[in-house]
Amino acid sequence: MKQFKYVARRKDGTLIDGWIRAENDLQAKRQLQQQQRQVVMLNEQRDVKSKRISRETLITTLRELATLRQSGMPLDQCMQSLQENVGDKHMGAALKRLYYDIESGASLSEAIAAQPDVFPFYVASMLRLGEASGQLGEALFSVSERIEREEQLVSEIKSALTYPAFLLVVCVVVIFFMFLYVIPNFETMVQGNGDAGALGTLLNISAFFNDNLMLISAAVAAAVGGLYYGAVYGHLKDTVLQGLSTIPLFGNLIDAWNIVQFSSSMQKLLQAGVELVESVEITLNSLSDARLRKRLQHVVLRVREGRGLAESLAEYGLFSPMVIRLIQTGEAGASLVPCFKEINALYERRLSKGLKQILTILEPLVIVIMGGIVGSIMIVLISGIISVNNISL
Repeated sequence: MKQFKYVARRKDGTLIDGWIRAENDLQAKRQLQQQQRQVVMLNEQRDVKSKRISRETLITTLRELATLRQSGMPLDQCMQSLQENVGDKHMGAALKRLYYDIESGASLSEAIAAQPDVFPFYVASMLRLGEASGQLGEALFSVSERIEREEQLVSEIKSALTYPAFLLVVCVVVIFFMFLYVIPNFETMVQGNGDAGALGTLLNISAFFNDNLMLISAAVAAAVGGLYYGAVYGHLKDTVLQGLSTIPLFGNLIDAWNIVQFSSSMQKLLQAGVELVESVEITLNSLSDARLRKRLQHVVLRVREGRGLAESLAEYGLFSPMVIRLIQTGEAGASLVPCFKEINALYERRLSKGLKQILTILEPLVIVIMGGIVGSIMIVLISGIISVNNISL
């Protein structure tokens, strides 16, 4: 979905600005009209840069807000209390903005949706349910639990990738050093000896590195800058996930994560008494996979027409046959809540197991590949020295 910055007029004539997620500007205008707001300005924002707020700070703030709200404290006073104790300046500014928006009549979900650079995109959708059911505190705890689960997953991946990444960097530095400073010293050994074979190829590559060092450095800097821009402003994450999904091992991992997100959200929504169609609509807005969100929109239409959820999911081939059968069983027995609970537990175990498998394979794989590259260069150099010595004899 796209992000739109808007300025709208409420029924009482006051102006409000914020952000809204939609597929296009027509859908964004329709959503604002459903909220009884007259659109004054609506612009698509492609560059929404996230502020440097740690997930730990975000989790702590949301949990404290949930505790204060469950104690019966009004929202504006909750924001004031949090501002007095927060230590992060960016979070302090975000809480100040939330306070002003709530004071002007906006709901908490609307105020949070107006800051997509601070809060994950799914937070506002999950909080609307709590506001509608009068269980805002529980909704805040649910949001913090999801962010905490994501943070735990990211931390496990980062900790496991640290050593392979270090090996990769060291290997690249060693290769550059050899081509720039070590291999050129062998040029005098092969002069006048005719075809130098593989050693001659290494010397040609080394000469190219030395002759075009500035150009190569500029290309590397441009590549790093492009990756950074794509990660912050573009769709690099979606592109990488789409590419990884074609690899069986990674594809199974991504599918398991999507099912965990879907089943966890559906369980909590249905347990809170939300209708099935509305639960699917709220859930699709909280998913991180853009392709899955688009396909679930068709499922929503089918369910609105009276079809079963399992039948609609199977029609578009969204999840595995096992998930479809479990949902079908839950629909037949009017027990969708425990059904989604079991699906969530099952695929959380699969996700954890698959993640450990990938990380276990990755470290030795990096060592073998990098060792093979450096070892091959050393073998060529030693073979070249031996062949030159034989020629001279």
